[in-house]
Amino acid sequence: MLARNVEVRMRRLAGFLLAILFGTCDSHAAEVPPKALLDRLASLAGPDSRDCGTVALDDSPDAAIACAESAGAQGLAYRFAIAFEGADGTAWQGAARNGQGRLWALYFDSDPSADGGSGNTLSLVPCSEIRFATKGDDVIQCKPVFGER
Repeated sequence: MLARNVEVRMRRLAGFLLAILFGTCDSHAAEVPPKALLDRLASLAGPDSRDCGTVALDDSPDAAIACAESAGAQGLAYRFAIAFEGADGTAWQGAARNGQGRLWALYFDSDPSADGGSGNTLSLVPCSEIRFATKGDDVIQCKPVFGER
C-alpha cells in the first residue's frame, strides 16, 4: 500500500514537472510587453483612456485596431501595443491618443544594434495622423509632426 502511494505521488510530481517544463517553451510566454512601453503609453493617453490591449507576435491585430479606430472616431483616448519581429528578437510598437486628440507612436527595442549590450531603446514620435495596417511589421503608420516632442 505504501509503495503504491509513493508511486502515485511520483507520477503526479513527474506530470507537474513536465507541465512546467513544456509550459515554459510556449513562444508567447516571452512576449510580454515591456513595462516601460506600457507605462509611457498610459501616461500619454491619460488615466481615462481605453486600453485596446496588446497583440502578440503571431496574433491578429484586428481587435486592437478596431478598438483604437472606434475610440478615435468617438474622440476618446486610447492606447495599445503590438509585437513585431525585430533584428534581435521581438520588438514592440505602440499607439496612443489622449483626450485632446494628440497622437503618438512608440517603438521599443531591447537591443537596437543587434550586437547585444546596447540596451533598451524607447522612441516616441508625435503624429499628426495614425493609420493602421492589418498585415506586416508596420501596423502603426504615423505621419510625424516634426519639431515636437
